[in-house]
Amino acid sequence: MEIGVEVSPSKKGVFLRRVASLMGKVDFISIPDSPFGRPAPSSLIMATLLKVIGMETIPNFRLADRNEVSFLSEMMGIRELGIDRVLLVGGDPPIIGKPTDLDPVRAISLLKDWEIDLEIGVASSLRPSDRIKRKLEAGADFVVTQPIQRVKDLIPLSNFIGDVPLYAMIMPTLSELEDYVLRAMEIEEVLEIDYKALLDDLRESGLVKGVVISVPRRPSKVHEILR
Repeated sequence: MEIGVEVSPSKKGVFLRRVASLMGKVDFISIPDSPFGRPAPSSLIMATLLKVIGMETIPNFRLADRNEVSFLSEMMGIRELGIDRVLLVGGDPPIIGKPTDLDPVRAISLLKDWEIDLEIGVASSLRPSDRIKRKLEAGADFVVTQPIQRVKDLIPLSNFIGDVPLYAMIMPTLSELEDYVLRAMEIEEVLEIDYKALLDDLRESGLVKGVVISVPRRPSKVHEILR
């Protein structure tokens, strides 16, 4: 089972220090793209920076901020730089400007039409839906979930997507999030969870290809889980 950690883009020194503390402990770094719709250092450029130091990455890519030409151009660029995987997300509403109408289904179709050889990830809630079905039919290669709290939360989605590789997100600081954020992630109740034990349970379950640990406000929490 692959272990990844989400590291938000920030000033280069801070970003590299966080990544350096994880090298040798995780398989990849997932890099959000302008979290909460706020401008931040480009996830693709930060992924390229990590590629130079030998760290595997899955940059996230907000489709709401790009038109089709800019999307294709950036995807061509990261492929030329040797980045193999990307996670396509719609993204929160931007705090500046207006969103475009580019969505994951159209974006995947563009990548296929232009023969850009990337492993394409898409985000999904834990509930099977027509929305994730359309993304998979378009050609998505893997799925990353909303935060889970129990292995059994994954079973309906795992059964629905079949053999498509599934990555479960775990977020040990769920209790620190605002109610509106929890509602957006379809989390009705925050449970008391031993996340180190949950990681072991996920490894033994055989349901997932990997896990993404997300602790945006307390990065030291990652190291507690990985010990």
